[in-house]
Amino acid sequence: MARILLLLTIGVVLWAVLRGFFRSQARDGRPAEAQVEDMVACSLCGVNMPRSESKAEGGKVTCKDPATCRHAP
Repeated sequence: MARILLLLTIGVVLWAVLRGFFRSQARDGRPAEAQVEDMVACSLCGVNMPRSESKAEGGKVTCKDPATCRHAP
């Protein structure tokens, strides 16, 4: 009977230590809140991209880098 109580005690202590360790790891590893950015479509190739990766020319939104635009030759 004493062995069973000893094993249960060791199990509970081990569970409590591991639970606390993993909770602290989860709190530290949380990323900062992501910034939400508007998505726009390129008027030439139609690819959706964040507004920061596009450029506006004459009221039209296009890919910032013409070499990566899908309509480029």
